[in-house]
Amino acid sequence: MAVIFDLRSYKIPNLLIVIGLTMGISWSFYSGRWNGVLESAAGIGLPIVVLFLLHQLRMLGAGDIKLFSVIGGFVGHPVWVIILYSFIAGGILAAIQMLYRRILVDRMKSFWNYFHTCYQTRQIVPYNSGFDQGNTGNTIHFSIAICLGYGWWLLERWFNG
Repeated sequence: MAVIFDLRSYKIPNLLIVIGLTMGISWSFYSGRWNGVLESAAGIGLPIVVLFLLHQLRMLGAGDIKLFSVIGGFVGHPVWVIILYSFIAGGILAAIQMLYRRILVDRMKSFWNYFHTCYQTRQIVPYNSGFDQGNTGNTIHFSIAICLGYGWWLLERWFNG
């Protein structure tokens, strides 16, 4: 459902996040009692801690981080693997989109200029993808990448027993 909301409005409703977190914590308590709740808490907190800087730099939306936390509420600390798989999927989706729109070289130049500016000024500044000005052509719906990363993790668990 989060992907559908993201595709429609570039937002994931907080109510959906709260329902997901409640279900994840409840499932963890049911399956592992207090140890399960602690594992769930680790899975919820890990994405917030690890991905906070990307949000501050406007490279990742708060809804995406909250979606990772919902998944972490169910799976616990292995959410870090899902984050990794999701970033791989997101990189592939972004490359496909840039190739399709024929903006790959321009986006790479823009990204290089961003890092060069940060290096020269010795300051980390928010990345300007144009999204805040209404230009959504330079962005992807990262919830799709999260869904793919989670699916990848689930398939891996299924095939590996």
